[in-house]
Amino acid sequence: MATKSKVHEIVILGSHFSGLGTAHSLLRDIIPALSKQTPHVTYHVTIVAPHTEYFYNIPGPRYLVGKELIAPSKLFYPIAGALKEYKADQYSTVQGKATAVDPEKKVVSVALEGGATQEIEYQSLVIATGTTSNSKLWQVNDHEDATKALYTSVQAALPTAKRVLIAGGGAVGVETAGEIATHYPEAEITILSGNDRLLTRLVPGNSSSAERRLNALGVKTVHKTRVRSASENANGSTTLVLSDGTTQTVDLYIDATGGKPNSSFLPPAWLNAKGYVITDGGKTLRTPTPGVYALGDVADCSNASLIDALASIVPVTTSIGIDIAASAGKEGVFKQKLFKSMEGTQVVPTGPSTGVGQIMGWRIPGWLVWLIKSRTFFVEKAEPTWKGLEIAKA
Repeated sequence: MATKSKVHEIVILGSHFSGLGTAHSLLRDIIPALSKQTPHVTYHVTIVAPHTEYFYNIPGPRYLVGKELIAPSKLFYPIAGALKEYKADQYSTVQGKATAVDPEKKVVSVALEGGATQEIEYQSLVIATGTTSNSKLWQVNDHEDATKALYTSVQAALPTAKRVLIAGGGAVGVETAGEIATHYPEAEITILSGNDRLLTRLVPGNSSSAERRLNALGVKTVHKTRVRSASENANGSTTLVLSDGTTQTVDLYIDATGGKPNSSFLPPAWLNAKGYVITDGGKTLRTPTPGVYALGDVADCSNASLIDALASIVPVTTSIGIDIAASAGKEGVFKQKLFKSMEGTQVVPTGPSTGVGQIMGWRIPGWLVWLIKSRTFFVEKAEPTWKGLEIAKA
């Protein structure tokens, strides 16, 4: 009598860098090895995300200036197309947003696009839901069409914008200021750092260098000032109330101030005080709840960089493989890979020809920033990342 196959369902919440990358690693490396060791178990991956396209948002500041610089086809890719090399019965995608997780029943509740609700049972759960930016420009949003429309609106406004204000002195704000100032030198551009310097993740020397480079392009930097409120006017301008009590009206306002983790649907016990998912100190990316893992911007160990997102994928998938194999009495199938954050590493263009940065704390010259990022903004890595080619073998 044939033994009935058991299904082990791995649910991945999120389909950006971390979520889609995890699916690639599982389907390419982990599941084939598990299937050989446990032939009576069928492994299946379900990806839950509200959108159907993958948005490679790293070059967003340059794409914002104009689609003639970067074609949309270089940044937006269908999620389903990334996985077509795998067997169709090994994975599925669900278009919707996770609204709740029941740890006792091991069920994720998902609000589908049409308004219905679906409950998905899991044996392993991967949380890769990222963050919600304060501006919808920097993310794929609930639907990719909303993202595309926002970029189109900014691209249309820039040629006639006389006053541009950018809130946020991190990498995205600095990169955006440099791109706009280079291509629209007649515009009056101001960047609010919100702190006492730009790029607080870098050493002070890099911060002051970035400010000097932006100033040479005509960008004014204002420190220790934030936007309290923003109101769009009928003529398309925006009136801003700043933290110093002043009011400004600008032709174009761009918010680059970061965001918050997408974790409100998760059990509170799984989260730290800031709403990030608690892991084992960012080593194996297991959470305190067996069978639950977290990586990317929503995890407590992330520094919100693409480098960290990609580096966390194999540690998560080897953790999943080890745990599943151990439950079947199979030891030594996988070697545990550990996540190591690239502390002190950030490369920030200040326009197409130069920038500032450091690698593992060591400052690098502007020409090297150009070589690494300024000249292309990593556009050439978009398709390989979508296809999982940038992910190391587990």
